[in-house]
Amino acid sequence: MNELNLKKIVKKRGERKMEYTKYSKYESKLETLVTIITYGETALILKENLHSTLDSCKKISNGVKKNSLCNSIYRLIQRVEVLEETEKVNSIFFLSEEENLSEEYVLTKKEIQTLQEYQFKTFIYRPEERFIVEELKDIFTNFDFLQTIQMNQLNVTHRRMNRYKQKECMTMKVTNDTQVIEALERIKKEENVKDQKIIVYGQSPILNQLKNRNLSWIICKDQNMTKEEIWSLNEDEKMRENLRILEERMRGIQDEKKVDLYVFGRIKIEIKEHIDNYLLKELFIEERKIKILEGIVEPESLNFKIYPIRSLEKGDIGDRFIEEYKGLMGIKYF
Repeated sequence: MNELNLKKIVKKRGERKMEYTKYSKYESKLETLVTIITYGETALILKENLHSTLDSCKKISNGVKKNSLCNSIYRLIQRVEVLEETEKVNSIFFLSEEENLSEEYVLTKKEIQTLQEYQFKTFIYRPEERFIVEELKDIFTNFDFLQTIQMNQLNVTHRRMNRYKQKECMTMKVTNDTQVIEALERIKKEENVKDQKIIVYGQSPILNQLKNRNLSWIICKDQNMTKEEIWSLNEDEKMRENLRILEERMRGIQDEKKVDLYVFGRIKIEIKEHIDNYLLKELFIEERKIKILEGIVEPESLNFKIYPIRSLEKGDIGDRFIEEYKGLMGIKYF
């Protein structure tokens, strides 16, 4: 598309899907790429938001960045001008100084409902080196949630969240830890998260009572935390499980009957060869190398269990795995 076309795209129900890979590998070191999300507002409101954004961009001290952003936004304003002021615009715009990389994606009804349900702002402006494709993919396709309980003295708030979405589901008052546990049991049943730990945090004397219960399916933190801190805590908890499994598997290296099942070496040679020949049952891989893995094999070839590994503290099994085994270990089928 050589020109950013704001005419609505004619489509049958369920026919269009966002091409998440279309822009995911595009990165510019010379200019700033812009992702704009707008929904539920008229063309008039969109134009006002764009003019406000343009005014802010004009104050940027870096001349190259300023020109890149201003040019991209100004071209979009020009095209919004042709729309009826009352027309609703529900779209994601990928903007670049290179005109052939600028395009509009019209949001589906389901995607608009997702943005509304999780209370995203109706106008989102994201200038970065990359288009935020991976984030968009997660927002619209990932509905696996972490369950959290925030306690403020005797007030309880239940939220479901993942990396980019969060929703308040319930608030209630409690007087003791038994009532909190009953609420947690209901959450496990209603959210269908029997095997998932629930994070309980905040400022309340009841938190100490919960800690004393020593319930394995609750993570208790007597402090208030940001969404990012909660997510990081959850990711560390999942990594501890990966490290536990890694340690268990590494004990098998000493077993003469099992040693031939282990694959070590380079990701682009030995590991890739075993993947291409469908020989791997499991792969333990340093977290930062996963992008390399995804870049050298087809997605359909990743039909085995992958355990991302990173160190949580110096000297732990993750640290030794990365240092001694270069962060790669495959296990073949028996």
